[in-house]
Amino acid sequence: MKTNKFLFSIFTSFLISIVFISCEVEESTIPAEQIVKDADLNSNETTGKSSLRRENVYRYYSGGSQTMHTYKTRSGNGIGIGSSEGVSFSTPVTTNVNSVNSNEFNVLFFMLHPQRKDFVIGSGVGEFLDLKGKGWRDVSGRNYVLIHKKPGNGRKKLHRFYGVANSDHLYTKNYAEGINAGYRYEGVTGWVY
Repeated sequence: MKTNKFLFSIFTSFLISIVFISCEVEESTIPAEQIVKDADLNSNETTGKSSLRRENVYRYYSGGSQTMHTYKTRSGNGIGIGSSEGVSFSTPVTTNVNSVNSNEFNVLFFMLHPQRKDFVIGSGVGEFLDLKGKGWRDVSGRNYVLIHKKPGNGRKKLHRFYGVANSDHLYTKNYAEGINAGYRYEGVTGWVY
């Protein structure tokens, strides 16, 4: 409990300092639980300010009465519960958040419901703090997973859906997938490969 309070106070201090310099960045401090062994690391992307590597984000499905989708990068950000459904999308990852162009990218967070019945990927500070306050666990990992704010260079929308019947979030580049599954559309999280 002391560790969680300490980590949360560090995160809050970091968050306040970032807000003062006009960046929307969240720092995660809890390491991921599981390492994906069958993932491939894609080629590097370089912007003028920082070197980024693009990583696949894998989607996992846990069916039955407690249907849930979870997501995890090759480097261990997020969590994979259930059976792998393969690559959901690819997006840049970095270890140095200070060199990230905040006009181009948002930093993603990965949150797991306290009873493991939902999983959220987001980039808003308000949503992160709201979920954290409700007991959700930050499983973002040690790297910073980025998402583009705008289209371009072959990027596609990452759609966010919510399954009301089973309290499950679904993230997909395929809009029809969420609609056909009966999920409610919540909007675009950002732009991915």
